[in-house]
Amino acid sequence: MKVALGGTFEPLHEGHKKLIDVAVRLGGRSIMIGVTSDEMARRRFRSVLPFEIRAENVRWYIKRRYGFEPEIVKICDPYGKTLEIDFEYLVVSPETYEVALKINEKRKELGKKPIKIVKVDFVLAEDGKPISSTRIKNGEIDRYGRLI
Repeated sequence: MKVALGGTFEPLHEGHKKLIDVAVRLGGRSIMIGVTSDEMARRRFRSVLPFEIRAENVRWYIKRRYGFEPEIVKICDPYGKTLEIDFEYLVVSPETYEVALKINEKRKELGKKPIKIVKVDFVLAEDGKPISSTRIKNGEIDRYGRLI
């Protein structure tokens, strides 16, 4: 059972970890994690760590927590490998749910079966609002959701 998950993962925070944990529970070692290219990530954030470091942070988290190295690929568009590979599940946050719907629309146009979408709720910070990279970069919270 192949599971896909994608993101910028900068900084790697508790919300990302929850998404990864769900993907591993669904697919075990059969997961593919797409990490956005530097160019794609910089459309959203002015400064991000290079792809290699962001991918290594994800790899390190999974290896430390689950004891295996995941398949990590660089993605340069919102679809990643989801139009090419028949994944069983696509793990998304509420923020990226609409992209998942577009992925399945495109797959339908290509004559492929849809991927089951697993929407994982946000992890909330101390103030009850979602933990997000934007909030962390703005200095509102830390990567664990504690107010700064």
